Amino acid sequence: MYIYYLLIYMLFCMYIVYISKPIMPTLDITTQQALHVVSDNIKMETNTPPSMSPINPLVSDKVNYFGIEVLDKIVWKAWQHSSEYTKTLVIKNLSGKTMKLTYRAPETRFFAVDFPKPIFLSSGASHSILIAFRPLENIVYNDKITFTLKDGKNFSVILKAVLPATDISIPVNLDFQMCAVRDSVSISFDVYNTGDLDTCLLWDVQSPFVIEPVEAVLAKGSSVQFKATFKPECAYVYEVTAICEFGTEYEFSRPTIFYGIGKFPHLLACLSGVNAEAANANKSLDVETVLDFGDVPAATTVGKWVELHNLAPVRSLFKVEKVSGTKQMETSFHCSITEGIVPAMSAMRIPLSFSPHSPNSVSIDYFNVISVGNISHSEIKCIGRSIGPKVELSKSWLNFKLVQEGQKVTRTLEIINNSDVEAFFQFDIDCEESVFQLSSTSGTLAAKSTATLLIHFIPKHPINYYRRVTLLVHNQSPLFLDLLGTCHSENQQPAILRMRHILKYFTHVERGLSVIAPDQLNKFHKDGRLELDENGCLKVIQETDMADLVPNPALSNVTAIDEYFNDGVHSPVVNVIPHVSLDVCILDFGVCQNIQALAEKTVNITNHTRGKVTVQWNGDQSHIFSVSPNVLDIPPLKACSFRVTFRPNCENKLYGNELECFVYYKNLREYRLVEDITHFPPWCLTLKCLGNTFMPNNEPFYPHMSLSPPMLAFPAVNVGESSHRTIILSNTGNTPIMYDFTNSLELPKTCKTRCDAKEQKESVFAIKPNKGILKSGHQVFTVRLTPTAVQHYSQDILVRMNNNEKYDQTLHFCGSAETAQVLLDNDGAIYFQPTCVGLVTSRSYGFKNISRMPICFQWLLRSDDRKVLNVEPSSGVVLPNEWVSHRWSFRPGEEKKYLIKPTLLCHGQGLSPTSSGGKRIPHSIRVVGEGSLGNIQTDEPYLDFGGIVVGSSSTNHFTIFNNGNCSLEYKLLIDGTEEGLETGGKGIELDVMEGVLPARSKHFITATVRPTRRVTYQYAIKYQLLVPQSDMIPSSVHEPQHLLYVLAAGVYPLLYVEDIRPMGSAISLSKKNLWNLFCLDNLNAALDADPSSTELAFNTNTRPSMGKSRSQLQLTKTVMDFNFSAAPVGSEPFKVTMMFKNTGTVTCDWIFMFPKDVELEMGFWMDDGERDSDELQDIKVMENKFFEITPKKGTLKSGETCNITFQYSHSMIGTNRLPVLLKIARGREIMINFSGATVDIEKPYLHFSANKYTFNPVPIGELLSPIQVYEMYNGGAVPVKFELDLTPLNIIKRQNFDQPVFECLNPSGEILPGRTGFVEWRFSPLEAKTYMIDIPIYIHNGDTNIVTFKGIGYDKRIMGDTMPFSDDPKMLGVSAVQKAHVPGQLGFLSKERISFGNIPLLSKARQLVFISNKSKDSSIFFEWHVTSYEDIRVLNIHPIRGEIPPNEHKLCRITFTAIGNPSFYDLDLICEISDLHEYNCYKNQLSAWEAERERQMNEFIITEKDLDADRRVPHVVDIVDGPPSARLSKLNALAEGRPITTDGELSKFKTLPPIRQLTEDEKRIAERRHQKKLANLWQKPEPIKPSLLHLGITARTHDTQEFQTNFPKEYKNFFIDGTLSLENQRKRQFLAPTELNCSKSEGNIIASILGSCLRALLEDSYFIDAIKDVMQEPIPYFCQFKDYNVDKSSEQKVSSRQDSSYPDYFISSRTTILPESEFDMGKLDFPDGVQLDALSTLSGTQRHSKSNVGSDEALMKDGETEQDIKRQPEVGNVLEQILENTVLNLMFEALSSEYSVVSKPRFITMLKKASMSKTFSRLKENVSSTK
Repeated sequence: MYIYYLLIYMLFCMYIVYISKPIMPTLDITTQQALHVVSDNIKMETNTPPSMSPINPLVSDKVNYFGIEVLDKIVWKAWQHSSEYTKTLVIKNLSGKTMKLTYRAPETRFFAVDFPKPIFLSSGASHSILIAFRPLENIVYNDKITFTLKDGKNFSVILKAVLPATDISIPVNLDFQMCAVRDSVSISFDVYNTGDLDTCLLWDVQSPFVIEPVEAVLAKGSSVQFKATFKPECAYVYEVTAICEFGTEYEFSRPTIFYGIGKFPHLLACLSGVNAEAANANKSLDVETVLDFGDVPAATTVGKWVELHNLAPVRSLFKVEKVSGTKQMETSFHCSITEGIVPAMSAMRIPLSFSPHSPNSVSIDYFNVISVGNISHSEIKCIGRSIGPKVELSKSWLNFKLVQEGQKVTRTLEIINNSDVEAFFQFDIDCEESVFQLSSTSGTLAAKSTATLLIHFIPKHPINYYRRVTLLVHNQSPLFLDLLGTCHSENQQPAILRMRHILKYFTHVERGLSVIAPDQLNKFHKDGRLELDENGCLKVIQETDMADLVPNPALSNVTAIDEYFNDGVHSPVVNVIPHVSLDVCILDFGVCQNIQALAEKTVNITNHTRGKVTVQWNGDQSHIFSVSPNVLDIPPLKACSFRVTFRPNCENKLYGNELECFVYYKNLREYRLVEDITHFPPWCLTLKCLGNTFMPNNEPFYPHMSLSPPMLAFPAVNVGESSHRTIILSNTGNTPIMYDFTNSLELPKTCKTRCDAKEQKESVFAIKPNKGILKSGHQVFTVRLTPTAVQHYSQDILVRMNNNEKYDQTLHFCGSAETAQVLLDNDGAIYFQPTCVGLVTSRSYGFKNISRMPICFQWLLRSDDRKVLNVEPSSGVVLPNEWVSHRWSFRPGEEKKYLIKPTLLCHGQGLSPTSSGGKRIPHSIRVVGEGSLGNIQTDEPYLDFGGIVVGSSSTNHFTIFNNGNCSLEYKLLIDGTEEGLETGGKGIELDVMEGVLPARSKHFITATVRPTRRVTYQYAIKYQLLVPQSDMIPSSVHEPQHLLYVLAAGVYPLLYVEDIRPMGSAISLSKKNLWNLFCLDNLNAALDADPSSTELAFNTNTRPSMGKSRSQLQLTKTVMDFNFSAAPVGSEPFKVTMMFKNTGTVTCDWIFMFPKDVELEMGFWMDDGERDSDELQDIKVMENKFFEITPKKGTLKSGETCNITFQYSHSMIGTNRLPVLLKIARGREIMINFSGATVDIEKPYLHFSANKYTFNPVPIGELLSPIQVYEMYNGGAVPVKFELDLTPLNIIKRQNFDQPVFECLNPSGEILPGRTGFVEWRFSPLEAKTYMIDIPIYIHNGDTNIVTFKGIGYDKRIMGDTMPFSDDPKMLGVSAVQKAHVPGQLGFLSKERISFGNIPLLSKARQLVFISNKSKDSSIFFEWHVTSYEDIRVLNIHPIRGEIPPNEHKLCRITFTAIGNPSFYDLDLICEISDLHEYNCYKNQLSAWEAERERQMNEFIITEKDLDADRRVPHVVDIVDGPPSARLSKLNALAEGRPITTDGELSKFKTLPPIRQLTEDEKRIAERRHQKKLANLWQKPEPIKPSLLHLGITARTHDTQEFQTNFPKEYKNFFIDGTLSLENQRKRQFLAPTELNCSKSEGNIIASILGSCLRALLEDSYFIDAIKDVMQEPIPYFCQFKDYNVDKSSEQKVSSRQDSSYPDYFISSRTTILPESEFDMGKLDFPDGVQLDALSTLSGTQRHSKSNVGSDEALMKDGETEQDIKRQPEVGNVLEQILENTVLNLMFEALSSEYSVVSKPRFITMLKKASMSKTFSRLKENVSSTK
């Protein structure tokens, strides 16, 4: 195991060494070099090297041929002729088996190898072949060695010797990808010298690509690296071809393609955490990114980040630059990154820091982030507020009250630091010489901390003590602590001093009364010259006394820094006139080298009051510094001198103390002399004394200290104002430090103005304290800058430490006094776009504060200009270096141009409330605007929403335009109507009712309409310009103007049944029957009605409920019936296809829901298992799938249609019912009761579509009421005999005066299976009312049904035209045109319902119907049939049958003859359509079958064994007829002269199928039996099954006089043929009976007699010849004008022949036009005679007349004239027929495109009379010559 791991480790090490070994380029193999992309500091390496071009053909590569590894070629280079060069070819077996191969030596003599021998190579073995090359001249040699394997496969190795050539290999292309515009991307690549000679290179490339170096020398076998740089100048796709020229004279070149894409960089600076995309979208609104550092303590640094997003797909170089603005003396904001690169689609963070120096200031600065080429720009606004410490005292005063002399009283005081920064504090008091001693005079307070100090009061003299001690805090204004107390002794007891005395004293100081001695004030008060105010303070009553007083400013208005600094010593300004003062505040004794000698100096104290004061110094002669005299009285307005003595007690030491004295009015020394209102506190004076005793050879102590900050930059102020800063000196050692600023402050200093530098004699900087000693802790210095001119000040302050120049420290102070300077935008001009009068246009305009001080600004406008121009804010403060933007509003008052010049007044902001600021500097601005008027327009005058579902909403948009040059402020108004009623704006909403429309722009306004009713809505949208009332504006501008109309209609989703098509067992029913069975008129009416609120409560998806299905369906109020009729069990399913159309304007979602679809599926635990009979019946019907709907649901867009198939299967006997819910989404909900009956085969059954029947309304007073028909359908398989019980008729007859109101003309009869029976009724009302009667209908061997018949009688005199007099087809819902297509339908009728309307009796009406063949390749055959024999009396069809080619049509003429009694007709014709090819095949098979049958019946074979074969009946195989034909041939029988029987009736039903399903074995057995039986059976060909088309015909016939009365205008359109009455009588008289009852024997006798007669006639040759002669005889002309008084025998003879052979139509056509053989209606190419049928008939008639000239003359002699002949009815009949056929011929010619019906008429030029006469004479000559 150890060896195994060792081997694995060795292999791994070998692999590592192999992959890490560098591959050096050689002459044979070109090394693939990595591609380097270098751009500035970024270096990227791609994994895919550039493809080199061209591939060196001399480089050999190893290849694998059938498992043999070998070089593909061997190349010799650098050779010389007459020499020999040898190379070795190595072949290696890489396969897993031993291989045998042979090779053939090179063909040329220049390449030689050893004698070829077979080579056997084991797996992994190699073999070497030595190849010698012996060139004789300097040419190129080519040859090869061919190797052959054992299996016959071979391969070759090329041998080639080449001459030296120059060639290089360069990349095919270089793709630089995308690069930012004005950035650069570099790619390094190598060029290899693959040739045999040294070469020079020269690159030629166009911008923006650059290659370095441009030229180079490339030695043989070496390479040179080049650097290609892509630097696009614009965003463009670059494709540049670089040419590399090489060769000694650059005679060769090779191209390479450089690709690159220039992209604009897009940098966006935003705050951390902000979405870059959202920030980019809002960049147009706010162009700068505001980085707020918040409150930052002074002298600290806070850093923040700004994210710089690169939104471009290229990297972007950027620079961060500070925006040049004001000249800053100190920089607070810093950015450590000044330039960099942001990768593509990424971000980087830019650090920014804020280091405030001055406390309580706001700093603003701007940074610009600029991309390369300044293409992209982002601005960062930095704002920060510096804060200092917030130190406060727990108490502002401490009262030690009464203390006995020599005692000590202690109080506590808390110092609180409320800020987050550390605070350095110092009390300005020397506790060594003061009566008030603090436990600590300086220290440090941490953030949010509190320090407690102990304050001791040790009085030494019995006087009042009061001192206002200053608390100095670094970077904060000073605080003040009032310390007061009273000391008593046994001999002297002054009045106790309280804080209220101090407060009253401050009031007296403000009023100037404090300089008067208290005793005098008491006297003035007693004298009435002074009085007390509400606070108990004195005030002057008389103005004359006020003149003698000098009031002081209110001490509450004096700032803390001014109170501290303005002491009259460090500042020449004092806040309050001093009461007493020292002439000096610092006494410096200098160096005292002799400590034994006393150093003395004198100070003077001046009394500025009007009373005597007493000076009391603390301390005594034992102190280092002492004052004498210790106590001294000073008269009013006098001064006294005091001697200060310095007594050092040690050498080489620094001394310093602050001496303290209290000065008070002398009369306040005893409490008996003091009154409370004039009890003034003493004044405390301090004298700072300094000195040292360092010997000459001794240096002062080294000061261990820190002084910060080294540089002070003061904020800019106005001239005369002061700014303050603090510096702090910390003593970090254990020796005192003496400091001195006075030398630097007294020297001349240099002040820099804006132009140059100059010397300033007076100092503008002041420091307090400027000299002193710091023994320990901190010393806070307050520095003041008080500029005297507008200029910059800069001074280096030298601080001498310990009175030795070696320890000097330098501080740099700088500051400036400035005026308000601003930079106006757009050179001080504001331009407003033209604005509508009265409207407001706003825009931003800003300026920048370029000074170092905050400035106050104010916009000044004239009173007239304020009416049209406004700016917000109108005043305010702008911080240094801040850009502010103001909102300007322009509201023109009239239509004109405006030029306004507002003024911007700026001045520097004062530092104190009492400061008035600097000089006011005005800046003038030009504002240009224009007032204008305009109007609003729309692109469309109407906005039509179309149909919107009631209860929903629809949204649409319309656009309003403003083509004017000013923005318009508008308000939209809505006026609406619903069906003409004013409703205002109810039902419509606009998303914008008011707004501003900019100039030359448009707005999209969304209108939402919510209809609440199914009505039409019309809204008028108007607009009104919101313009103020003005005399300069026309009044029409304020009036509402029309904009557009909005039209909408509240609709519901609608469905409409347009058509119904029968299939299966319903094929025999007409369209009207189906329409009535399915109650489609009621269904369409219900679908068109408005849904109720209950129906709208649920949608198609939410309709299912937790309740039971039938109970849920019963909630639907609208109920319809679908009656699927009846049929025997096993019949074809009853199928109908209905075409539903969405007649509405909205999309309609519909669904048919069975009971199981309505009921939600519930868990077993919720199902109680109880079912009533109705639910069980529903479950049975649904499980057996008796009723099926395909599809059950769908969606129809407006105008779309769909076919829905309803099917009822007759698979089980019984009547089945199923409630089905038709649900329309957001519309109607209708419950439809499906019902269908399946009848037993042997049971008679009549199907009644309804138990009620309503007759057509009949007017009262009719002499003969029309006959009306009630239909009954036999849905069974056996004939049904029925009988009506007419007993109720007798009852209603007796009730109506024995007048027959209802009459049944055929109360009994028999109806064949699948046929419809007709019961004729006559309804004759006596009164204008409704009659109802119940008639039982008895069915033989069946049930009895009761049908209620209802008739309506009306008075036509009252009703008039409101009651329809006839059955108008337009009032019925049955469609007359087929719209639903049935799959496989061959032919189509142009009309499926024909209405002849109202027709008078004894007239004819004609209609045309086209039969179309829409097949592209099959012809069809059609044949017409009637469904009742009685229809033949009134109908004629021509042609009865015919053929129609593909894509052709056939015209059929239908003639209705009004005869008999007035009646209502609703007839049904059937047109059988068959495929002509199949029909012909059937005819041929039938003919062959009949011929074979005849042959087998007559043919027999006689053999020797059977000599009596001719005497026997021949053996014929069984003949099996096919199913009976479904043809109706009544018309055909009549046309052929055959008697009419019932054999041609429609056979509707097939053989009953088996009740149960057969198993597979039984099916196979039955199939074998059937095949065996077929061998013995000879089946008759089955006729094809045609498709049936129903043609419904309706008409109403009237009596002639009644028709003329009721329809006078239509009467002239009919021809009354009087011959029809006689012909009808003759037809009814001579028609053969349909049935003859006779016995069997009688039938045999009649058959034998008739057979003998017929055989005799057929054998009689004379009879046969006579028949032929009769057939050839023409019809006599006089037969058409026969007299009605002829004898009956001849009349019967003619009528018999006509009636027995031809119907009416053929009789009339033969007698008037042409024989039927020549007049073929099915052909479009007519004979010439047909087109001139009338003329031919007349000419034929004339020929017959010439043969009977004698007869004519006899007639003329009898007095008959031509007029008498014209009056005959026969003449009118002939003329009508001639006109009919003429019009028909014209129609045929138009259909055959012989002429165009719609073409324009042409004008025919008539000849002159002379020419016409010549023409006619020439014609007559031609006619005569022809005769």
